[in-house]
Amino acid sequence: MQGAGIPLSPTPAGFALWHPSSPWKTVRSMLGLVLLLWLITEFTALLFASIFDSNFNGIIGPIDSLTTLGSAICLTPLLLILVYIRRPKLLQLVKASPSIEGVTQHIVDQNTVVTSPMPTTIKHHIVKDSTPLEMPKSSHLWALFFGGVVIATISLIISTIFMDNLLIFLLLVLIIVIPAWIIGFSTPVFAWWSASTRFFGFRLTRREGEAMLIAGMLSALPAIVINSTLFPISINLLGVDDPMNSNLGVFLSYAVSAPFGEELSKALAVLLLYSYIDSAKKGFYVGTTVGLGFALIENLTYIMGSLTGASGLTFAFTSIIRGIGSVPGHAMWTGISGYGIGHYLHKKRGYPNTSQDTSWVLYDEDTRQVVSYSNQSKAVTADLPIWWMRHVGAGWKLPKSPLFAILLAIAGHSFWNGSLFVISVVAEKVDPLLGILATLGWLVILIFMLWYCSLRILPSLFTPTYIEKSLDYGDGHTL
Repeated sequence: MQGAGIPLSPTPAGFALWHPSSPWKTVRSMLGLVLLLWLITEFTALLFASIFDSNFNGIIGPIDSLTTLGSAICLTPLLLILVYIRRPKLLQLVKASPSIEGVTQHIVDQNTVVTSPMPTTIKHHIVKDSTPLEMPKSSHLWALFFGGVVIATISLIISTIFMDNLLIFLLLVLIIVIPAWIIGFSTPVFAWWSASTRFFGFRLTRREGEAMLIAGMLSALPAIVINSTLFPISINLLGVDDPMNSNLGVFLSYAVSAPFGEELSKALAVLLLYSYIDSAKKGFYVGTTVGLGFALIENLTYIMGSLTGASGLTFAFTSIIRGIGSVPGHAMWTGISGYGIGHYLHKKRGYPNTSQDTSWVLYDEDTRQVVSYSNQSKAVTADLPIWWMRHVGAGWKLPKSPLFAILLAIAGHSFWNGSLFVISVVAEKVDPLLGILATLGWLVILIFMLWYCSLRILPSLFTPTYIEKSLDYGDGHTL
């Protein structure tokens, strides 16, 4: 028996440790975080506004010291909670290997003694939980989304007859409005995230995937400060009167401030995730995930606004249009930026070494017992539809320069926002029915253009040699 504790030694390269988990656990944990991050975003915007433009008219001043202090006081515990939630999850690992030179009892530390039926040698590690990212199938999330929107819309329309009864109205808010809000703003984002994760097939831990989505949510912090405070003040100083309400001020906000502020903020979030990016394709995936994280925060606000007054049709329209248009738009625009950033990082670092195998251990979180283990590589491959594979290697090439990639993302975002604003102004000056049809028609055209461009861009991210390799889905099925 050894007389001293087993010292800690470095974790073996490529070692992964995870436990059985539910694909829905990621969704639940992200829902809690998005509410926290939304509050952080709102208080941050209020803090800056109270310093630079406390009356929210786009003209600098006055300073509201009381609001500044209150915002800072509310913001501080929220940030501490975020840091606590995202603290690293460390686990103690004791690995015994049979050896004729070993012993049957080992003192790991003052409180732990390991006994083995045969002579063994012991290694003692502190490792990070590397549970793989698992997501529900996108088809299940889309079914939840459309089913929830339909049921909520019908319920909201019916509930309007009970508006005068306060008790019934409050019950309806709890059982209809809040679930509708959660389903409306979150499920499209998770559906697109699930589809893109399976599409690219990158090997990710849940913590890595969550970090990308959280980075996208945090990118809303500088974006909202730019859009709501700094940009209106800037254009007012340049001569734009009433920057928050005039047509020119609002147009510049939609077509200039939002595209530049948001895309630059999201690109910065992608760059801060440089340790996860080893190729242009990986940069594109990280970019799409960051964009989806940003859309999660933005969606929360828009869907909440659509439920004001329990308007069922407004809720349904906003949820669907944003779910199939704005959400994938943010993902695609930031994906383009991520592609350029990824290509730059890949060029600077050289080609990554992908030949190393990964040793992995699966353990039960409750009993702390090992369920299974392997010394072989855990194959993860892209899940490309068969009908789509003939397009691999074709399509539109994206710019490899980070600057040009970000400018292209800004241009796409600006065209979407600016053209919608112009159509809405024109619609106000014509017959109401014609105006509604024109707005809906242009929205359909924009969504079609976005999807068409996406289907032309995505094939270029895969090389033609990809289709010559078998796709092992990990369940015995080989394509």
